[in-house]
Amino acid sequence: MNTHQGQNVHHIADIIQVMNSGIDFYEKAQEKVTDPSIIALFQRMIDARKVSIERLQPYAINETGHRENGSDFAVEARKAYTSLITKLGADKNATYVSELEEVEDKTLAEIKHALKKPQPHDCEAALSKTLLTIQSCHAEMSKMKKH
Repeated sequence: MNTHQGQNVHHIADIIQVMNSGIDFYEKAQEKVTDPSIIALFQRMIDARKVSIERLQPYAINETGHRENGSDFAVEARKAYTSLITKLGADKNATYVSELEEVEDKTLAEIKHALKKPQPHDCEAALSKTLLTIQSCHAEMSKMKKH
């Protein structure tokens, strides 16, 4: 039984999968957009996700028995959809910002889902800190989307 301080952790590997997919999506988007401020924004999102993943990895290892390196199907599907619509002539900068804001929504939903489950106190603290990080990322993406 995987326990941490006598309690099971829940849904942590799923969060990391969403974050891993988001990093990949942001990295690919950086190659496609032309606005330097958007490229810099995407890098900040990548960096925030990498820090959050490392914060959560000990709990994923506890949950699954191994380091989580997988990805999430829903985010991968959104990435494919975005690639298709940008090829059809849409404004690449606006399209990527809009679609990546949706990825932030999915990440927030996954973290909130995990926080509704009973978690060890240290895991709950790590999730709460990650939630604040991703909420900040989402706010920044929303602000960019409006411009």
